[in-house]
Amino acid sequence: MSAKDGSVRIAARGRVSDNGLRTGLGTAYLDRVFGSTDWNGDINVSKNGVDFSIRSSLVGMASSLPYPLNKAADESIPLKVEKKQSAGSQQENISVNYGNQLSARILRNKNNGGEWQIERGNIAFNSAATLPTQPGLTVQGNLDHLDVDEWRALSADSNGNGNGSESNAGKNSSLDVRKLDLAITKLDVFDRRINDLKLNANAIKDGWQMKVDSQEMSGDIQWLSQGNGKVLARLKRLRSPSATPDTATLRTQGKFSQQGSVTEYPSLDIVAENFEHGKKQLGRLELLASEQNDDWSIEKLRIITPESEIHADGEWHNWKRAPNTRLNINWKINNLGQTLERFGYPNTIKGGNATFAGQLKWPGSPHEFETTLLSGNLHLDARKGQILKIQPGVGRLFSVLTLQNLPRRLTFDFRDVFSSGFAFDKISANIRIDNGIMRSDDFRLEGPTALVEMTGQTNLQEETQQLKVKVTPYISDSLSIAALAGGPVVGAATYLAQKLLKDPLNQFASSEYEFIGTWDNPVEVKGGSKRDNANPAPLPLGR
Repeated sequence: MSAKDGSVRIAARGRVSDNGLRTGLGTAYLDRVFGSTDWNGDINVSKNGVDFSIRSSLVGMASSLPYPLNKAADESIPLKVEKKQSAGSQQENISVNYGNQLSARILRNKNNGGEWQIERGNIAFNSAATLPTQPGLTVQGNLDHLDVDEWRALSADSNGNGNGSESNAGKNSSLDVRKLDLAITKLDVFDRRINDLKLNANAIKDGWQMKVDSQEMSGDIQWLSQGNGKVLARLKRLRSPSATPDTATLRTQGKFSQQGSVTEYPSLDIVAENFEHGKKQLGRLELLASEQNDDWSIEKLRIITPESEIHADGEWHNWKRAPNTRLNINWKINNLGQTLERFGYPNTIKGGNATFAGQLKWPGSPHEFETTLLSGNLHLDARKGQILKIQPGVGRLFSVLTLQNLPRRLTFDFRDVFSSGFAFDKISANIRIDNGIMRSDDFRLEGPTALVEMTGQTNLQEETQQLKVKVTPYISDSLSIAALAGGPVVGAATYLAQKLLKDPLNQFASSEYEFIGTWDNPVEVKGGSKRDNANPAPLPLGR
């Protein structure tokens, strides 16, 4: 019908199908839309242009787009799309409401070439959109779940580049998104899950500048989009994110998305003042890493605490399909006791300094470190500390090293020395690790009262051991000093005799033990000494 102003208003209805959508738009997004649905609306044709309002329940139309735009065919979600064109036909307002899940307000202008382009707009999830004053698009609201990996793969297919890389903000993209203000309960990105995320981001040249706060991290992150992208992060705190559910299954299939493409990881430049792995507070983290062909080069990894500093470099080899990690490690420790406490073993050693150096490797990615599959070699050198007396069930393997039960087997009573633990001047060992089995043939612990030598192995997965321990107490020097009571000549003669004979009393009093069982409950299966010791008392380990 015609109106007095010469415009024509039409009440219309119809049915739209997925074929019609793909014929009209032909994007990868609409390849995920199936079925057909009824619609109705009003169309107003005037000298200013065409205005319309279209409504549909979308029953009969299904979507396999990622959440929150997924939908079952029998699900009813009211959709309303409106367009109003202003006088002169140079500007139009578009509004979209998709149930309560999404709303949008967009203002478009005609450019000098006569093409429509977005001047500004707002897309809001689970909230009402309002038209912003600044140019570009703002995305805001609250989401239960957002799978960035899936959306990136879909965007790559839509742009035809197939490599998952991002286009520059505001360029080569139909949506000029300039600002993000989102609260997301679960965010999946680069096969990691971030929980309870609050994200505020602004577009910059070639990327984004973001402020983040979540269970896993808090601080500033810059995303640069060239190549596979780069993450530049300066964080107050960082906890290792858990893997996205089902990631392991997809990795074994050689793919990470429904399109069968492999995720491309960005380069990393990360500094976190407080780094957590599991429940352990590990201190300051510095990480530089980047992809090189099928390998990921770990150029620098530093973990720094007041009591120790770890330096490492290496590679994440063939990370796309059969990943394995290799690291060169140098760990300098200026307080061994405090370092062990930080890693979950309190009250095991008092003081001491140490160095660990060597190479470690394991199957899987760096964040999939697993002691049960660990291999490599390490050299240990520790100085000037004390292995403390440990309660059963707490000290694990350290309970063997306290020697708190060994004095019962010695000829001379050193209970006053051993009762609070065993002081050491030096500990040295070369350690080999093969699939979680750790072995040393030259463990040597030197103390002011005894020398302890150990060979054997321990299973890091089963937490068991099979160890042979030889304890040689230092008794000849004390006897020589005691002999001074008989006169300087007697004392000197006694001391000289012991050294010329290579400490026969020390060797005579040495004892050997063999331990098996678990770390929490080591069991002596064989014991004895080079002296005659009839019916020695059983060793009450762990008491």
